[in-house]
Amino acid sequence: MLSDPTFGEEFDTIVDEITDDYLNNQLSDDERERVEKYFLSTNERQNKLEFASELLRRAESERGKKVTEPRPSLFEQISAFWRGQSFAHVAMTAAAVIVVVGIFYILTRDNANYLALNLEISTAERDQGAEAKHVKLPPNTGLELTLTIPENARGAKDYVARLGNGNGLDIDKRTDKTVTVKIPPALSKPGTYAVQLSKVKPDGTQERIPGSYYFSVE
Repeated sequence: MLSDPTFGEEFDTIVDEITDDYLNNQLSDDERERVEKYFLSTNERQNKLEFASELLRRAESERGKKVTEPRPSLFEQISAFWRGQSFAHVAMTAAAVIVVVGIFYILTRDNANYLALNLEISTAERDQGAEAKHVKLPPNTGLELTLTIPENARGAKDYVARLGNGNGLDIDKRTDKTVTVKIPPALSKPGTYAVQLSKVKPDGTQERIPGSYYFSVE
């Protein structure tokens, strides 16, 4: 499929359109960030962007000002494209889209490393000398915390975990006796932290489990 001339032409057209949209500031902040991080990661595309930017600058200089014609909306472009395709071509293009989405997922998925740490709850406060487990993290490494649930709080419908600063933590795994949460590298800066655990009662309300899970990042 990737060696098919028609698909290659369409792919090159899409590359050119993304380059034009970037130069003409027609992308959202999030789209511009993704283009700069992934699309412009190759020297070939950086050179294409530089060349297109120079052509645009010279054209604007010669004409005095840029004159543009209304461009069809994304929906109109997609509709026109599908109307002109045969079923076989549509199927091939759909397969190509799946391949591109798969590649994009691989590039953007969370590829950080996580260091495992088991923690027991403590009812003492930090200012009362509560003991915190110390851990030294390499670059781009987060924490995978396994929290032991106190016996009197086990068997709840569900649990909610939060850092002491209020950030909610997704529960990655759960057993009868433990819950496991992940703290991404962006939140694993040097300092002392406390994780608070609440149990979800049958009526959906939350009840804080007394105590906290303390750890310190060096």
